[in-house]
Amino acid sequence: MSEENSSTIINDSSGETKRRTNPRKRSVRKRRSLYIEPKPVCFIGQGNNAELIEEILKSIGYENRPDKVDEYKFKWVQCSYEVNWNLFKDGEQIVNHIQGEDYFTNKLQLYQSLQTYENTSQTIIKRPPTYLSLNEYLPQTFKLDEKHDRDILFNLHKRPLKTKQFVYFALLILFLILAGDVWICKPSCLNQGKGIYIVRDISSLKDKYDQLEANPRSRSSTFRQQNKTIVQRYIMNPLLIHGKKFDIRCYMLISSVQPLLVHYHSGYIRLSMLLSVEGILSLKVRLFPLKYMQKKDPKYYEMKEDTAWTMEQFNDYMNKYILPKKKLPPNWVLEVLPKQIERIMLNVIESIRMRLKRRIGCFGLYGYDFMIDDDLKVLLIEINVNPALSTNTNTLVQAIPPVVKESILISIECFEKIHHAEKIFPLKSLQTFQCIYNELERKSSLPLIRQKRQLSPSKATITNTDDKALREKTNFFYSVDRTQLNQQENELLSTLHRSLTHSQLMRTSKSVNDIHQVQIQRRPLTRPKSIRSRSKSSNRIKPNEPAQSS
Repeated sequence: MSEENSSTIINDSSGETKRRTNPRKRSVRKRRSLYIEPKPVCFIGQGNNAELIEEILKSIGYENRPDKVDEYKFKWVQCSYEVNWNLFKDGEQIVNHIQGEDYFTNKLQLYQSLQTYENTSQTIIKRPPTYLSLNEYLPQTFKLDEKHDRDILFNLHKRPLKTKQFVYFALLILFLILAGDVWICKPSCLNQGKGIYIVRDISSLKDKYDQLEANPRSRSSTFRQQNKTIVQRYIMNPLLIHGKKFDIRCYMLISSVQPLLVHYHSGYIRLSMLLSVEGILSLKVRLFPLKYMQKKDPKYYEMKEDTAWTMEQFNDYMNKYILPKKKLPPNWVLEVLPKQIERIMLNVIESIRMRLKRRIGCFGLYGYDFMIDDDLKVLLIEINVNPALSTNTNTLVQAIPPVVKESILISIECFEKIHHAEKIFPLKSLQTFQCIYNELERKSSLPLIRQKRQLSPSKATITNTDDKALREKTNFFYSVDRTQLNQQENELLSTLHRSLTHSQLMRTSKSVNDIHQVQIQRRPLTRPKSIRSRSKSSNRIKPNEPAQSS
């Protein structure tokens, strides 16, 4: 036995036997303990309660380094353009944005994605069980930057007759309130209610766009990009809480894009400060009760605690005042509403999942805004890529920090399990979120692997009989049992459907591709097309006529 590994048995005064280790070995252990592993580095962008993000990351062992813009393990910024995607290291870094998220966070592109998904689904005989048509969860919407949509919108309304200004204005306001013909214009690239305005006279909107059409400057792509706008019909029969409008802010977490994993959180309720009738008559109606607009009100700091409710408070209100009148069972908010919201989220995911760039380490926390009308119909208003994280009320203190922390922990856990080729589920960090989309459990979401078309034996010909290598290769091709190759491929495809981790998915896909390559390599060479297409009269040799010598 060597000296380093030896040990000595001694007896102390109490008679107990102890083992004394080699002092040299103990000193080696002591020296090793002096080397402390460095903390993982994170970069946190400024704004939108960056202090909360820093506090969460420090609590799990990260070190904030503002100078490490590109050399980080975890990065949290407000906008996707703050990420240098050319330097992003797949599988080594984590960032809170996804390439392609504009397809559902931009108002115009969201509508286009949902419209395309609806048109595609209508051509399919067997639609997904979660499919919803647009009019079931989206207010009537038109794209003002497209002439076809504008013509449809403007043809719905006739130009009003000319009359005295004050009479026309009074009658128009009364008609609009009663008929519900109010429209909302939303710039596609803004959030937090910025740039939104109400349209009560469609004819004036038509005149505005007629002038833009006549302006040569409006034909430039830059001008069109900056003026992309959608118009939606205003919800005139919203469900009210004590006479005030409200909307639902819930969250969707995409914890991984390879594979695609989506989670849902119920969120909280945001209430308006104004009564619904007061808002309309004062022409200061808030379309959605956002804190961004309400903070400008001088009474906000006195009433701010009443501008946010938990889902439990909303459920109690519905059980007491709304559901008995509609003869519905209690707990509609906790049992029925989440299922409707999840179904809408799944329609959004199905419409854009093929457009997301699959890079390991990308995740996103998105804020969904919903409204409910008087018939308890749930309507999607918009999706925010950078949801507000401020906690200026007691309700928001209870709601937002746990959501953000859990979303970060879930995303990091998914990243580490994918990185180390471990089984993703169950997730230890999953507490209040609910997984609503797991790509590995959906056959329709798996990558499409096209089978190569095989040559029939009649088309397998040899043009150069003197080439020994080509002859051997062709003979070997026919000696292989094709049924065996197809059986191997089917087994690998079934394994692909059962794969639970990214590494298994990639290994199985690689094996299928290897089989395809074997089939291609064993395929015999056919006569070149250029030789077959020569003139028949010049190069054809008659069957019973010997070739003429030159």
